[in-house]
Amino acid sequence: MRKSILSAAVALLAIGATAGAQAQNVIANGDFELSNVATGGFENFANISATQGWNNLQWGSYSGTSSIVDVAGDQAARVNGGDVIWSAFQVTTAGDYELSFDAVGDGYYLLYNASTNVELDRVFVQQATETTLQSAAYSLNTGDVYRLYFGSTVLPPTFSNSLTVDNVTVAAVVPEPETYAMMLAGLGALGLMNRRRMNGKRA
Repeated sequence: MRKSILSAAVALLAIGATAGAQAQNVIANGDFELSNVATGGFENFANISATQGWNNLQWGSYSGTSSIVDVAGDQAARVNGGDVIWSAFQVTTAGDYELSFDAVGDGYYLLYNASTNVELDRVFVQQATETTLQSAAYSLNTGDVYRLYFGSTVLPPTFSNSLTVDNVTVAAVVPEPETYAMMLAGLGALGLMNRRRMNGKRA
């Protein structure tokens, strides 16, 4: 019993040491960085290869000009006039994952399980101004293919609008260090009880 508690405590300490670190992002190129985009320039999504994460674009009825834009060396995706961009991903460990991103403008995001044909969520973003938007955690499964969509809404009277997104992450929810501290305290209490029980038997 004592060895089991000690082993569990060592394992928890190892996990807790990395609890504050950021979990791995499963989205490819969530910061939309391209080496061939000059400062102040842009690259149309139609010219982006599959290895760069966000090459797939469903052309909208009013635009088709969505691109990765560079502003003062920081690149982001600008989705124009009804267009939709999406990226596919999988997870290696089943569990709860959190989606977060920075957004400016009007549009929406949609999380879709392509393996089961189930829409997990659709959230509209209205008049966002450089605010980090975070969703609730989603329960994701290994083996399933997920698609994350970003689209701009088409608003009258011009029927033209845009949504700029950056720093897109989908990462496993990491417990806070306090959680591990409470678990260690519980193990310590169990160890103390076990020690007293053993001493009682010897007496």
